[in-house]
Amino acid sequence: MDRRLIRTAVFGSPDSDEPALCPETPEELDAFRRDYQDVTIWCGTMFEGGCGRQLMTRRCTDKICHFAHYGSGGDGHQCGRKERGKDSADHLFAKAHLASWLRELGIAAEFTYPEPRGSAVTIRLEDGRSLLVHLDRNRPVAWDNDAWETILGPGVRMTPGVLAQRGYVHRIRFDDRPGGGRTMQFGTELPGEGTTWGNLDDVVLTPENLLHTTKPVAIRAPAPAAQQETAPVERAIVTVTPSAARTAPVARQADPIRRALLRLDIALRDHPRGVLPAVEAVRRLLEVDQAPHEVARLRIALGRGERWLEERARLRRAVVERLQERPTPELYRQAAELVKDPDASAQEREIVAAVEARARRVQEQERAARERERAARREAEERERAERRATAEREWAERVARREAEERERAEAQERSAFQVRVEKAQKLAPAVRGALKKAAREQRTTTWSEIQQKTGLRQLGGLDYEDKVELLALVESDTAPDTPLWSTLLAADGDSAAVRLHRDVSHRLSRPLPANDADLINQLAAERAQLHRPW
Repeated sequence: MDRRLIRTAVFGSPDSDEPALCPETPEELDAFRRDYQDVTIWCGTMFEGGCGRQLMTRRCTDKICHFAHYGSGGDGHQCGRKERGKDSADHLFAKAHLASWLRELGIAAEFTYPEPRGSAVTIRLEDGRSLLVHLDRNRPVAWDNDAWETILGPGVRMTPGVLAQRGYVHRIRFDDRPGGGRTMQFGTELPGEGTTWGNLDDVVLTPENLLHTTKPVAIRAPAPAAQQETAPVERAIVTVTPSAARTAPVARQADPIRRALLRLDIALRDHPRGVLPAVEAVRRLLEVDQAPHEVARLRIALGRGERWLEERARLRRAVVERLQERPTPELYRQAAELVKDPDASAQEREIVAAVEARARRVQEQERAARERERAARREAEERERAERRATAEREWAERVARREAEERERAEAQERSAFQVRVEKAQKLAPAVRGALKKAAREQRTTTWSEIQQKTGLRQLGGLDYEDKVELLALVESDTAPDTPLWSTLLAADGDSAAVRLHRDVSHRLSRPLPANDADLINQLAAERAQLHRPW
């Protein structure tokens, strides 16, 4: 595959991390375009060297379909993307799949992309633990990192002896999905057994382990490099069955900390006015003694909530200030919604209420003025109608007669002028058009108006209307013998409806009989074209 072709991008904006994979075949690309016709595609900044410019899709039959920069044909712009193949978005697809999986488990998490972009994904869980997905195939895995668990990406190799020392290694891999996108599988590699692969839905995260429920195993936690000479630290062995995996998230719902975190997550996503009560609930939980890992979970969630409240407050202040300076219906609707927040100040609510009251007064005043204006207008119209009725019958006949006479005179003058202009135009163009038609006959081909214009250089042909063309062709055929085909047959030989209609009108002007049925006429045109194509 040509590595210069761009296979991956992001949807929505330059800074998005929602990955897009261009389908390879034209048929799949057609379906992709239909599915995402209202979504923009970008060379995202989440790619190493991504330029942030908008992309389009290119449908190819001689090579795979791919993305391309707008204006990439000659503006001299050079994109800094180092990798453009489908593997270049593994970090974005890994994030998308893992985020969806954690949402299903009801676990909040923050994702980051270490430099260089695409080399890894870091996931920090609400309980303070972190996961590291190592994707860089050219850099060795740092097993002594701060991550609670390290997962290897596609094609990442281990230093000899690591698997035996750790007892297991988690891996992920990707498969292309028809029509664009990639699916992800999760696997666990064991010494002497290879890797067992399965769906991410079958993986469960417990306080002690990250396990695949289709093959529950006892896994020994790896010893940190700095402690290899001391007593080995082992992670507790947990055997997880599929049924236990399904009930574990339900059991966690009884935890008040879990309930508070879920309440905050739902409020941040769907219920803005519920964010402040959810943040206050988290604060109350932090005021009592909690386990260290629970404190870490609560502090992460509290930070998210407080940042959201600060951004919301800044937005609310800005909208209310703009509403005071220059009220508009859109600003009022936005401000009226924002001041419903529990932490909105009384001053902000009063400002919005004052704007609303003022708007209502103005609307009432405008409505009353419109009613007075309509009443005065109706009274004036009644007087005018009475006056017009007195004179209308007397003047009507005179006006109609004068208007009809003027219109007849104007129409006759316009008709004479238009006919004269049309004739003069046809007389200038007829010799060249007749010559072009005869040349096409000698070369045994048909022709078109645009081709005649191109070959003769007569730009006036492009401005002819239908009546101009009828007049021109009638003049071209004025010296054509009655028993020979019209040269203009070569313009109608392809049989499209507009050309057939034009041929009928020209033949009618020349008093030439034609079949009433279009199908018979098209057959006749084919025969006459063959006659014109005979050697002269």
